Amino acid sequence: RLGFVQIRRVGHGFAVASGRYDDPDEPGDVSHFQALTTALSATVGIGNIAGAALAIHYGGPGALFWMWMTALLGMATKFAEVTLAQEYRELSVETHKHAGTVAGGPMYYIERGLGSQWTWMATFFAIALGFTAFITGNAIQANTLADTMQSTFGTPNVVTGLLAAGVVAAVILGGITRIGRVTGILAPLMAGVYVFGALLVILMNLGEVLPTFGLILSEAFTPSAG
Repeated sequence: RLGFVQIRRVGHGFAVASGRYDDPDEPGDVSHFQALTTALSATVGIGNIAGAALAIHYGGPGALFWMWMTALLGMATKFAEVTLAQEYRELSVETHKHAGTVAGGPMYYIERGLGSQWTWMATFFAIALGFTAFITGNAIQANTLADTMQSTFGTPNVVTGLLAAGVVAAVILGGITRIGRVTGILAPLMAGVYVFGALLVILMNLGEVLPTFGLILSEAFTPSAG
């Protein structure tokens, strides 16, 4: 139905993220680029490093093929999700001047788009998302950080936890505006380091690239890969 929007409109997506369509008079708290980096800041690391490593560990090289397929499909579903989130978001407006607070997301477009009879699902989603944010969004990352600091530098977990909590609090207590400013600097740096590291590994093993693609495709249709 979307006509492969993730391929057809990818150029427009880059143009939006680059700031070509930014308008300071538009409602909202962050720029297009800051919105992108805020979303990326939670996925660079857990998603594409730890997640990929776990998938390959349990499913073998063929698991990568299905990660590509879900990513391709996910680009289109994410486009639909974000479009709905923009359509049904709640803006705080004060005497023709936007007060700088925006509320939105799946719980809003479920209730507003599907109707009040679906409020129960919107409520359930909001509660579930709260648990998810603490567990997969924070607990795993905090645990990984503490474990790495302890095993590499001998830093006690309590010390790492307190330092991490202090830094995170300094950012998130400033609201989405401050979060956007910080991620706008850190996320591109994180992504750059990741891409550079990945390319370095590939260049150091150029002879294995084609055989690896062959292995991924040949093992893609095994039960473990799925």
